Amino acid sequence: MKLLKKIFCLIGNYLPPKLNCFFYKFSGVNFDLSKVWIGNKCYLDNNFPENITIRNNVCISSEVTIICHFDPSRSIKNHKIKRYKKEVIIEEGVFVGPKSIIMPGVILRKNTFVRAGSVITKSTNPNTIVYGNPQKEETLLSDKLISSINNSNKKYFY
Repeated sequence: MKLLKKIFCLIGNYLPPKLNCFFYKFSGVNFDLSKVWIGNKCYLDNNFPENITIRNNVCISSEVTIICHFDPSRSIKNHKIKRYKKEVIIEEGVFVGPKSIIMPGVILRKNTFVRAGSVITKSTNPNTIVYGNPQKEETLLSDKLISSINNSNKKYFY
């Protein structure tokens, strides 16, 4: 069964959106199929997909990597850092920009906005914009700022 789940996750990593979500769900990733978007060419940890929890109203852009484990023991004998696995939780209303990497043990708190290409190594505060490598928190997303962003973007979508 473990091998089958690993295969489902691996297949999901190469399928286009909405189809990929079915394979991630079968592999053990915890989320509601109707309330999550996962983009093209994402890599969700296929060794421990059950350690990934994605809450509602989350958008994960293309080529995002979510890692749940560290295991140097297969290639480096007696490595000082022993292997481990940790849960990754993505809370409600999170947006993860393209080509971002989320490391083991991270919790992306409610309404976090992760800019493209960011490497997230520690849990975030709610309602923040996170960017860079190393990770930095730019600002709190206030209602006024959210309204301003939405108003400036209206001309592109309406």
